[in-house]
Amino acid sequence: MAPMKPAVGGEEAAGDGAAWQETPVSTVASAPTPADSTRLLGHILRLISIVLMLVAGIVMGVAKETAPTMPNGTLVWVPRRYFIIVNTLACVYSAVSGGVSFVNQNCSGMEVLLSISDILITVLHFTGNASATAIQIVAEKGNGHFGWAKSCNLTSKFCDHVTVAIVLSTVAAVAYALILVLSIIRLHKN
Repeated sequence: MAPMKPAVGGEEAAGDGAAWQETPVSTVASAPTPADSTRLLGHILRLISIVLMLVAGIVMGVAKETAPTMPNGTLVWVPRRYFIIVNTLACVYSAVSGGVSFVNQNCSGMEVLLSISDILITVLHFTGNASATAIQIVAEKGNGHFGWAKSCNLTSKFCDHVTVAIVLSTVAAVAYALILVLSIIRLHKN
């Protein structure tokens, strides 16, 4: 049975005096709007980013250094820890914000707040990648000014793990930057 709605033009239904008419229900799904498409693409990119950040953090965390790479080992561990912490933080934030964004799809105030938070996480994510990349470059090429010799020839497996983690995390950061572009487009349309 089709839903009923008030009739236009004074037609009255028998019995209660209210005017009602039957309206057909369309069974064909409407095409997604561009806002729905950007939202869906944003959710897909966020999911890809979560997976990449998680894998990058794990790969960096399990990379074992078998030989001392620099005179002061803390110079190697500080950027690695920072990288792992940033990727973990960004991964957890992305999962939570993705859930909030999915549940509150029509709340523009929430979209603005999430966009601002996404900017902060993206910047933090790029700083984690930059710190790990800087140490990786020193490990591969050395630094004569500080007396650090090349160390990737001694610990090639470790350097390979670090390189893979940095590449995965950088792809995740670029995906997050695309999420920002999509959210800015969506906010601009509203």
